[in-house]
Amino acid sequence: MKNRMKHTIIIPSLNPNDKLLLLVDNLLKSGFDDIIVVNDGSSREYDDIYDKLPNKIRIIKHDKNLGKGLSIKDAIKLIDNSDAFITVDSDGQHLVEDVIKVSNELKDKDIVLGERNFKEKNVPFKSKFGNAFSRIVFKLRTGISLNDTQTGLRGINTKYKKLALETEGNRYEYEMNFLYNLAKNNIKINTISIKTIYENGNKGSHFNVIRDSLLIHRCILIILLMLIILLILSTVVIILGV
Repeated sequence: MKNRMKHTIIIPSLNPNDKLLLLVDNLLKSGFDDIIVVNDGSSREYDDIYDKLPNKIRIIKHDKNLGKGLSIKDAIKLIDNSDAFITVDSDGQHLVEDVIKVSNELKDKDIVLGERNFKEKNVPFKSKFGNAFSRIVFKLRTGISLNDTQTGLRGINTKYKKLALETEGNRYEYEMNFLYNLAKNNIKINTISIKTIYENGNKGSHFNVIRDSLLIHRCILIILLMLIILLILSTVVIILGV
């Protein structure tokens, strides 16, 4: 990998399979030598997966599941002399060739998101729905159009470590909140197309579309609910002539 910049790879992981081992092996072969894997409260039956990771890999272990957001923040705290860090999902959804693409873009860009194509036939309906809803909400709140607000493949210049650590949220809502913080601070969000991989419905993912979407967008949903209630009350008042 022809890149003089040093990039730290962060891989949050919960109950992984052999895809994690293959990912780490391919990353090392591609020249990424600073990799942090976060065992976010995985069951004991998955200990052998983590035990098989190369000794040079830094591993953070949570005794219980604390969430993807907190896992990323704990890993960021360990970064010392890297120019940027790249978050990568452990479920096989991200190809190393796409990690390299993001890495190369970081040479002259501070924020780079790997953007999937949700129009492809292999994308499950729940993923299409979740991203469409998230994309609309993000556009309404920020005025910025992003085709993939839920991507886990993200390259971030370490100048934004403080912003990343101060971003609220411990679970999946953290990633969306970070995008909101970027928009709030007028930090340009760059995107690059990556492969869209969903094997067997992406069963390795722990994202719950309904539960986690509610958590991610709870603020705007509360506002919408209040508006609906006010509209209903206003209608009742008009009908009753109060």
